[in-house]
Amino acid sequence: MSLTAFALVGASVLCHATWNLLSKRAAVAGTAFVAVWSVVAALIWAPFGIWALVTGWDALGWGSLVLLGGAALLHTGYYLLLQRGYAVGDLSVVYPVARGLGPVLICAVAVPFFDEDPGLLGWAGTLALSVSVALIGKPSPDALKRRAPILYALATGVFIAAYTLWDRNAVAVAALSPILVNWGGDTGRALLLAPWLIRHRARAKQVWCEHRREVFGTAICSPGAYMLALTAMTMAPVTVVAPLREVSVLLVVFLGARLLGERDMWRRLVAALGVVVGAVGVTLGRG
Repeated sequence: MSLTAFALVGASVLCHATWNLLSKRAAVAGTAFVAVWSVVAALIWAPFGIWALVTGWDALGWGSLVLLGGAALLHTGYYLLLQRGYAVGDLSVVYPVARGLGPVLICAVAVPFFDEDPGLLGWAGTLALSVSVALIGKPSPDALKRRAPILYALATGVFIAAYTLWDRNAVAVAALSPILVNWGGDTGRALLLAPWLIRHRARAKQVWCEHRREVFGTAICSPGAYMLALTAMTMAPVTVVAPLREVSVLLVVFLGARLLGERDMWRRLVAALGVVVGAVGVTLGRG
């Protein structure tokens, strides 16, 4: 894995932790928050997306349209499920569980379909990473009665694996620009949620007034984090990039405790050391 790809993943981790914290702060806004920030993101990133569209126009075809449409659908499901999970559970529970399921599913699919082999050490690292983030998200005995956060997190993890593999195919196989893939997804999601926004205009206005900072922060950091990751996937295998991104759980657990007052920080941080060990194993397994 090149130093450039590693730096891109590191920057993606910082952006990803930031927008998830902001999304949790606006958790009560639900679908309205996702719809509003998606529209803002489509507008903010439009100059870059249009540039990518114009420069790559000759290489586009019906297949590209299918890839962009699929990305919009998968990301819409992901964001709505994640936002719902944050509305009913802790950031430091929902986020680690969702991110922990993704790498195993990604490796399980990437090996036969993309002919990528993470090696024995890579598989062991991925397993250690996933088990560790699951332990981070292990709820207290009282919280076990509330299964909804875990169920939403698991469903979100399935969408994480699905969109990562789908978008990896778009940028690494179909050679679509990461900027175009991400902007196309944001724009498509905004269009998909437009009917909801029209019917709930008053709710959207309320979210805009009460969570404007979270809206702008998420609209900038979420697409930025993913474009960095997609660019890294053009330089390194998805079985390396995807697991390394899960190091963000360290930041998220810490931020959840310090800024949101969530409990069990030390237990979750100790378990999070397994994330680092797992990420190192994945990287060395490809080396």
